[in-house]
Amino acid sequence: MSKVLSFCFLVTCISVISFAADDSVQVTFDTEWRGERLILPTGFAPDLSLRGIEEIRFAPGMLQPDLEDFFSYVLVFYLPNQKPLTQMQIHTELLKYYRGLAASVGRDRQPKIETDKFALALTPVEGKDGHYTAVLDWVEPFKTGKAQKLRFEIESVKIADMNASRLSMSVSPQKSNHPLWPVLRQVTASAKFTKVAK
Repeated sequence: MSKVLSFCFLVTCISVISFAADDSVQVTFDTEWRGERLILPTGFAPDLSLRGIEEIRFAPGMLQPDLEDFFSYVLVFYLPNQKPLTQMQIHTELLKYYRGLAASVGRDRQPKIETDKFALALTPVEGKDGHYTAVLDWVEPFKTGKAQKLRFEIESVKIADMNASRLSMSVSPQKSNHPLWPVLRQVTASAKFTKVAK
């Protein structure tokens, strides 16, 4: 089993899905990166206020700390019957998400991960409504158990021709001038939402 598939399996296991999978919308990406679909709220973050679908696509080196694309991925939330999230909502929900993820994955780590000390700085992009950059100070729980600055480029907008919005995120610990970022942006921008006829 590949490392990325192992990650998918682990996240699915800790996301005890109690909702029927929403197959009314298909989310596709123009990439060969492996990925996963989960229902929101996830099992590892049941206190999320969001309802919808999470689609994630992992860079090839997702779980290899010695590679430049370690812990780099694209994360898209499809949110039916939901207006685009505000800055405050994004800040609140992302902290819940990553605190829950770290607590679940790192529950057996010693010393214990202090998720209450995680901090997220979320900054609007000037002149671009619904666009933000962010830095999460947290502890990476999957491989290193070490403090990490996780960087985000975020877009919260309505989906055209649907009663839904999306929260799209490019995510990596690499700084914004690293050549990985154009690749992440391209994968994120390629997301397409298609209604599935029943």
